[in-house]
Amino acid sequence: MFISTSMDILYILLLIAGGYCILLFFDFFFKSCAHYPYLHLLDGLGLKISYFSINWKTKALNRLIIKWGNTKPLFWRTWFDIGIISSLLFFPITLYLLVVNILDLFLSSSTTAQPLITPIIPGVNLPVSEVGYYGITLLICTVVHEFGHAFAATLEDVGVLEFGCNIYFIIPVAYVSLNSENLPAIKLRQQLRIFTAGIWHNIVLACVVYLLYCSLPSIFSTFFEYGNGVSVSKIMPHSPLRDPSKGLSEGDVITAINNCDIRDENDWYNCLSNTIILIPAVCIQSDFVHTRDESVPLKHLGAGFVECCDPKNTKNLCFEFIDTENNELALPGHVCLPGRITMEHSIVFCTESPHSCSSDMYCFKPILPNNTYLLKMISKTKNVIYIGHPTDLFQTIEISSYISKTNIFSIQLPNIVTKLVKYIVIISLGLAFLNIQPVKSMDGQYILSALGLLIFKNKFSNRQIIQTSNVITWITTILLTTYLIYSFILML
Repeated sequence: MFISTSMDILYILLLIAGGYCILLFFDFFFKSCAHYPYLHLLDGLGLKISYFSINWKTKALNRLIIKWGNTKPLFWRTWFDIGIISSLLFFPITLYLLVVNILDLFLSSSTTAQPLITPIIPGVNLPVSEVGYYGITLLICTVVHEFGHAFAATLEDVGVLEFGCNIYFIIPVAYVSLNSENLPAIKLRQQLRIFTAGIWHNIVLACVVYLLYCSLPSIFSTFFEYGNGVSVSKIMPHSPLRDPSKGLSEGDVITAINNCDIRDENDWYNCLSNTIILIPAVCIQSDFVHTRDESVPLKHLGAGFVECCDPKNTKNLCFEFIDTENNELALPGHVCLPGRITMEHSIVFCTESPHSCSSDMYCFKPILPNNTYLLKMISKTKNVIYIGHPTDLFQTIEISSYISKTNIFSIQLPNIVTKLVKYIVIISLGLAFLNIQPVKSMDGQYILSALGLLIFKNKFSNRQIIQTSNVITWITTILLTTYLIYSFILML
C-alpha cells in the first residue's frame, strides 16, 4: 500500500491514469450501447464517472445520523456550543498566523524566506512515497469534518440529503449535502452550530490523535525500544552508504553523528542539519599528528582549496589546523592523515567557529570538495565514516525511532502507525485552519455572515451586514490564494 521509491510511484500513477482511460472508455461504451440498464446500475450504486474523478453518494447513512442526532440532544447541543466557542477562539490564532506569514513572505528581504504555512503538494513538499498516507488521512479527516456538519444539521432539524465521496485522481474527499432551504428558517445560533461543527470535530480529532501519538512509545514498548537511537529500516539500492562491511545495513542502530547524540527521528534530522550549518572538525592529539602525518609540499588548487596529500594515496585526507590560538607546539597549518583511522581515533569533535578542544588536543578541519562533509555515524555495532553530503542520508536512508526487541513484528509497523497519526494531526488542523477563514466556499464564509448578523443586527440592516461580509470574504480569498500561489512558486 505504501510505495517506497519515486519510480514505483510513477509507475503506479501511470497505471491509475491508464485505468481511468479504460474506465472512461467502457463508461462511454455502455452509455451508448446499453443506455438505460447501465444508467440504472450507476444510479443504484450511487456512482458517477468523470475525467480522472469518481463520485460516490448514498442516502443509506441518513437514518443512522438521524438516530444518533436525536439521542441525548441536550448533550449534543452543549457539545456544539463548545464547538462554536472553540472555533471562534481558534479563528484569531489562525488569522494571526496567516497575517504574519503573508507579511513575512512579501516584505522579507531574504530570498530564502520559507513560509510557515504552505500547501501540501505531492512530489514537491510531500514525498511521493507518502501519497498513500496523505490520501487515507485526508479521507478520514474530511469524513470526520462532514459528519460534524451532519450531526449538527440533524440536531437543528435541517435535513441531510446525502453523503458522498469524490476521488480526484487519487485524492479522496468526503462531503455531505444539507437541505439549504431550511437553513434560513432556523436561529442564527443554530446556524453557527452547523457551520462550526466540522471545524470543531477536526480540532477534537487532531487533539485526540496527538495524545495517541504521544502514547505510541508506551503502546509499542513491549516489542520496540524508543529513545535509545534510531534504527535503519530501509536503504535505497542506489545509496552510497549501502555497504555491509564499511557502510550501513538495515537494522543498524545509530546513536550519534559526529558529536551530536541521537535519541529519536527528530534528533537524526536535527543532527544532519547541524552538520551543514556548523562545518564539523575533529579534535586530534599532537602525538597522533606527528606519527601519522604524511604531508607532501602544499599545492594550491584555486578557489581557496589546497592539497597536502599524495593524490595516489586515496585513503589520506588533508586537514587544516584551525586552532591557531592554541599552537604552543607549533603544529603545521596543514597535515595529511589517514581519513578513516583519524575519524575512528577521534572521539571529540569541534567546529570551524567556534571551536574548543581539551588542553592536550587540537582542532583540525578536513579539506573537502564543495558540498562534501566528513561524517562519523556511531552505531551499537560499528562506526561508519562517510564522505559526502548529508542530503544523501536524507534521501536514500529511511530510519525509525523504534528499535526492535523481538522478531515478532516488523519495524514497519510502528513506522506506518506513527506516520498515519502524524498526518491525521497535520491534515485535520490544516482543514480546520482553512475552513475557519472567511474564504469563498469555506465554512468561514458562512460563519462570518451568521456571526455578523447575530452581533450587529440591531445596528445595521441585514443587507449591509451581508454586503460587508461578502467584501471581507473576497479580500481574504484573494489574499489567501495569492499567498498559496506564491508559496508554491517558492517551493519549486
